[in-house]
Amino acid sequence: MRKGAISVSIGFLIIMVISALVMIFMMGWLSNLFPQLTQISKYATAQAQQQMMNEFAKGGESVLATIPTQQSFAPGSLVPFKIGIRKTAAVDDMKAFSVCMGNYESITCTATPTDSGLVQPYNGKAIGFVLPPPQIINNRGEIALSDGKMQIDSTVTAGLYGFRIYVCAYPGVQTNMQCQGLSDPHYYGKYDFIIEVK
Repeated sequence: MRKGAISVSIGFLIIMVISALVMIFMMGWLSNLFPQLTQISKYATAQAQQQMMNEFAKGGESVLATIPTQQSFAPGSLVPFKIGIRKTAAVDDMKAFSVCMGNYESITCTATPTDSGLVQPYNGKAIGFVLPPPQIINNRGEIALSDGKMQIDSTVTAGLYGFRIYVCAYPGVQTNMQCQGLSDPHYYGKYDFIIEVK
């Protein structure tokens, strides 16, 4: 009886040692993997930002973003992106630029901009956006880059969703700078994109 108990104890100890070694190996592998994934993510973001700056350099666009159209995202994703605004000769007397988000099909925004909460332009769909506060651009040709985030709820139904970033230009920062899209007299430009949730 005692011999059997000793055999079981030795077997248990061997299993525990092997499990500990496997766990140590996995932790080391994961700790090496996360920096690599972070570097890949940073590289992709930098590439997207450089592509946006190249488009601006062509001189044809006034509003761009680093959300490529038709990109696919999984439910539950939190997607950082950048909004770029280039000041043109058409708004030499303007210097404050306000951002809002709307439905692709709409000509107006369904929510006002915020830097602290979620804007949800798609009624009934839990896809939200954290948008930047107004940006100040003083000189013609200058480009302002600001950070935004897209938050896709885990309950979002798979499918295609279209959005539109609106930008309005104002003479100066005001308390009521809430761009209302194409219907706003201060309307400056827009950027359309479609995402796929799957």
